[in-house]
Amino acid sequence: MEAYFLRHGETEWNRERRIQGSTEWTDLTDEGVRLAEATRDGMIAAGLSFDRLYSSPYRRALHTAQIIGAGLGLEPVVDSRLREISFGPYEGTRYGEGLFSDDNIRACFMDPPAYVARDGAEPFDAVAVRVREFMDEVLVPLSGTASRVLVVAHGGVLRTVLRLVAGLPLSGFWEGPQPNCCAHVVEFEGSRATLKTRAATFAR
Repeated sequence: MEAYFLRHGETEWNRERRIQGSTEWTDLTDEGVRLAEATRDGMIAAGLSFDRLYSSPYRRALHTAQIIGAGLGLEPVVDSRLREISFGPYEGTRYGEGLFSDDNIRACFMDPPAYVARDGAEPFDAVAVRVREFMDEVLVPLSGTASRVLVVAHGGVLRTVLRLVAGLPLSGFWEGPQPNCCAHVVEFEGSRATLKTRAATFAR
């Protein structure tokens, strides 16, 4: 069975390079909607069909899943374990290009092992626990009965999938491109998961 782990479409905070994390209300921009529609159309053109569709509960991911699912005849099943990493008090702040608000959040993106999750933020390892649980309890049992499933989530969740499946170190958590609406394709054979494709795009 193949699982396509898809990142949501563009949001205004993506454009502004703001940390979204557990901020639930951010939604897709017009470009984000267009990208989700183009991804859906590209998947259909490629002959892809899915037996199940799962989504994070956060609006930006669920909206993406609804747009894609509408063209595939699927309703998203919401699973809270697919929510984005919580960055606590740092959410809404800008990042990158020297705009980090302090050394700790700079470490989060530049030196992840040195980052300290505090004031309600979620450690990287805690995210890995719940993503692993989702895979073990939802996806592994489908192996052998379903051919292909689609999972719409967030950048941090997708990078956690890479960490769990491909064995990438925490130090390299943020390395490599991962644009909106790209998908990591993971093959499940029972409890064995193998990364087949990284950051595939379908929009035309």
